[in-house]
Amino acid sequence: MGGKIWQGTLEKIDDYRWRIPKTYKQGMRVPGIIYANDKLLKDIRNDQALEQVANVAFLPGILKASLAMPDSHWGYGFCIGGVAATDIEESGVISPGGVGYDINCLSPDTKIKMQHGYYLTIADLEDKWDHLNTECIDFREAKEKTVNIERFIKIKPRNKVYKIITEAGDEIISTEDHPFWTPDGMLKVRYLSKGSKIAISPFMGSKYEKPSSEIVLNESSIKNLSIKLNKDHIIKELKKRKLLPLSADSPKLPFILKLMGYHMGDGTMYITKGKGTVWFYGQPRELELIREDILSIGYTPSRIYERERRHRIITSYDTYEFTQKEYSIKVVSRSFLSLLFALGVPMGKKAYQDYAVPQWIFGLKRWQKRLFLAGLFDAELSSPKSLYNYNFYAPCLSMNKIESFIDNGIDFIKSIVSLLGEFGIKTQKIGRRKEYRNKEGYISYRLRLVISSDLDNMVNFYSLLGFEYNLRKKNTANLVLQYLKLKKKVIQERMTTEEVAIQLYKEGIKPQEIYEKLSSRWINKRFLERSIFEGRETSSRVAFNFPHFMEYKKEATEGIKDSCYLWEKIASLKEVEYEDFVYDLTVNHPSHNFIANNFVVSNCGVRLVRTNLSFDEVKTKLENLTTLLFQDVPAGVGSKGEIRVSKREEKQILIKGARWAIEKGFGSEEDLAHTEENGEMQGADPSFVSDRAFERGKAQSGTLGSGNHFMEIQMIEEIYDETVASRLNLFKGQISLMIHSGSRGFGYQVCDDYIKNLMPALNKYNIQIPDRQLVCAPVNSAEGKSYLAAMRCAANYAWANRQCLMYLARKVFEKVFNKSYSALGMNLIYDVAHNIAKVEKHKVEGREKTLCVHRKGATRAFGPGHPALPSDYKDIGQPVIIPGDMGRNSYLLVGTQKAMEETFGSTCHGAGRLKSRHEAMKNYNASELVKELRNKGIIVMASTRGTITEEAPGAYKDVNDVVDVVDKVGIAKKVCRMRPLGVIKG
Repeated sequence: MGGKIWQGTLEKIDDYRWRIPKTYKQGMRVPGIIYANDKLLKDIRNDQALEQVANVAFLPGILKASLAMPDSHWGYGFCIGGVAATDIEESGVISPGGVGYDINCLSPDTKIKMQHGYYLTIADLEDKWDHLNTECIDFREAKEKTVNIERFIKIKPRNKVYKIITEAGDEIISTEDHPFWTPDGMLKVRYLSKGSKIAISPFMGSKYEKPSSEIVLNESSIKNLSIKLNKDHIIKELKKRKLLPLSADSPKLPFILKLMGYHMGDGTMYITKGKGTVWFYGQPRELELIREDILSIGYTPSRIYERERRHRIITSYDTYEFTQKEYSIKVVSRSFLSLLFALGVPMGKKAYQDYAVPQWIFGLKRWQKRLFLAGLFDAELSSPKSLYNYNFYAPCLSMNKIESFIDNGIDFIKSIVSLLGEFGIKTQKIGRRKEYRNKEGYISYRLRLVISSDLDNMVNFYSLLGFEYNLRKKNTANLVLQYLKLKKKVIQERMTTEEVAIQLYKEGIKPQEIYEKLSSRWINKRFLERSIFEGRETSSRVAFNFPHFMEYKKEATEGIKDSCYLWEKIASLKEVEYEDFVYDLTVNHPSHNFIANNFVVSNCGVRLVRTNLSFDEVKTKLENLTTLLFQDVPAGVGSKGEIRVSKREEKQILIKGARWAIEKGFGSEEDLAHTEENGEMQGADPSFVSDRAFERGKAQSGTLGSGNHFMEIQMIEEIYDETVASRLNLFKGQISLMIHSGSRGFGYQVCDDYIKNLMPALNKYNIQIPDRQLVCAPVNSAEGKSYLAAMRCAANYAWANRQCLMYLARKVFEKVFNKSYSALGMNLIYDVAHNIAKVEKHKVEGREKTLCVHRKGATRAFGPGHPALPSDYKDIGQPVIIPGDMGRNSYLLVGTQKAMEETFGSTCHGAGRLKSRHEAMKNYNASELVKELRNKGIIVMASTRGTITEEAPGAYKDVNDVVDVVDKVGIAKKVCRMRPLGVIKG
């Protein structure tokens, strides 16, 4: 789908227009039209943009043609620079992919941690993602949360692909744009390097296997219970909760397995006066989690009870008395008690009776067995504990039985040993010890099962089994596991190095050369000497400089006390050759992340401002002006502004757009008159916006953002149309300010939400499209109206954002020049969106129609006389602002009547990418670029060096060529050309 398949396919219309015929693909409703000269077409052919132009031609209701501007390049769904209009009256559709969207992805074998402690590869999720839940980290509470997957993405990578390896040996393959959680927030791979800290959640569990449909509990099981309760009523209650019949593939079984395991360790249940009561004991945090699981299967647990309990224990040495706080919850329900009892949970005092691991559990899949074991371990397994050096106490499972039931206790533990064996976990011989005589006179024995403390065994145990409810044990186990993985890796490295050293010595290599060749962080000269000359009676151990566990813990948990994740350092980050598909997920949670291979990973428009200032007035203050703009205007990945709003006030932004900013004192009414839609798109409805979008937008009002977003001090260096320039009060040598920013994370999230939300509409309305990235719905459908209302909120957010940015910039100019912005003539020429879908009226074949016009990386270019234009621009046409790159020019144009006739009043929006970000980073050096641009009189300041290389002038098409095409074809007319002087980048 690069250039070759288009040889002979494109039809040349004239020097600036090319056609993809409808016959290219069966199902195309209209042809594709590309605006480009020979030079630009060559660049476009080396991209998948042309294939996307053809795919857009499949959209229901599309009219005239699928259009691509000369700055076109590959995007999500639509190419960037794509324009398409659909007939609303004829079931025309609206598509989020036609507004704007970017994705970042992982390799297909990446393991995704799912609900219930199992994993699936991300590729395996392709046909089941919409009915499974995954796990994400809630950064506010520093604990895992179960979340549903809102969207699944599968594409061929467009960016550079890296392999990341941590010091403990965790590996992941990711595109360069995929964000990872770091101490500085979510950072894309391209901003990471060797030694960077990233978040790891070490436990991954067992691979998912689909359970059988075998029945594990039926009506006869309840009817045969040896309890004096109304069995018919119990059956009715269980059926009402979809717990009868209960099969191995029931969605409620995983919760029941955890509860059963825990209750066998720290619970009791009994019947009094025909009432069933089930108690669970533990600490408040684990009891809260247990409460959630009880609610998940349809029962209502009590609040958490707290009481002081007095204990008296008589041993052969002494009598001990003490008090302690006891926390508990209860469920008062005959059917809940009957459910657990029928499944094998004992009633009454467990030390005084026979019971077993229920036989039906042995027939389940391994991940289901783990849930039962993890619940039991929450209650009865010892906490991971360090010996304050490199080693740990072996985990121990304890069980109390009075003397007459010891054999039953041993059988129970043997069943646990059998289950552990399925996970490859080794154990020691079962131990027993006489404990004390209780108040009834019975002698109590403690049975003990010790997990082997062999390094590999401990790594497997904490990797595969772990805990569920006990967060203290769970978090500590994660730390111990990651530490043991590091220890194991270091020992393996030392053993391998020892063998290499011995072999090199045998081959005649001098010892000093071996020392120089093989020495590393964990390998010193003394180790190599002993390996070569003394030999070893035992296998290699950790290095003398290997950290003790408590040292490791301090560094791994810095700033995240008592958390379910920890910091790990990158040992290697290298680009890899990659030909396969890549994948991504979107999850429904404000923290917006999921756990992949143990790593915690996540997921505009432009305005031009004139001044009265000339270059001569600014040149001596340019450095100071650029520096202050960089300091006072928030920019960069995740940047947050001084203009903070509540969720309630954010809703006002979404409804009022730039008018909200004006009402807050961030500009004037004149600004609104020179903003597309007066900065306030009607029909915006915040009720159709997700909480996640609100969360992402709340702190980003008045922020520039990253990537190709910028604020640029410019000088007009060429005037092409003196009449129009004069009407706009523009002159040669004049200073202007251009602001390129959008709706930030808010708009991204709206698009992300609706790409998932609209998926069912494809089947509902029988829409056939060649690429699911073009997901869409009829504009007049409930789904289409919802998206349109949400997208209008994003547009209003963007206009408000750029208004706030202009306000911040005006304040800087006032500070530098000691004049008000009005005295400086800092008036808005125009603000126009270039990622939007709008309902507009256009003439098609002589008849006015109401259309939904998608402009994805394209700019509205209404001609003279259009009623949507400000009164002072009606005779000249709409100002069209075309930014270039930071080393070349930008342009101001005006719309034309020909654009109205040919492109639905649309034109290009910028230079358009020529090289991907990874190519740019590979080919350019940030320091050299800054120096080169400064030699041209351009000052550049950016939040990161990576942004500078990504946005290198050579990474973009020449904007002069792009503008030349639209000017000569007549869909926009050049007014003036500006060159950059001071550039602020995110």
